[in-house]
Amino acid sequence: MTWRGRKYLDHPGPRHEPDWYDQSQDAIALAPGDRIFIRCQGGPCAQRLEIFPPRLEIDERDGLYALFDDGPRDEWFYLFVPNE
Repeated sequence: MTWRGRKYLDHPGPRHEPDWYDQSQDAIALAPGDRIFIRCQGGPCAQRLEIFPPRLEIDERDGLYALFDDGPRDEWFYLFVPNE
């Protein structure tokens, strides 16, 4: 992992342990600190650049992004849940 990757791992928020993810079906297995784009549904972002393992929740000004990370990595997405 590069020094830049370590910097991003300090972002607060719960994360699964890297071993929690089954990467056997993925062409390339990610290592902790690798960057990954994850698409977003709703909210102000179309996609987010995250560091593996990605945060499960991300606070935004008007709501929260919740990660749906079941299944293959290319199907993962953040769903925006607005504040009520």
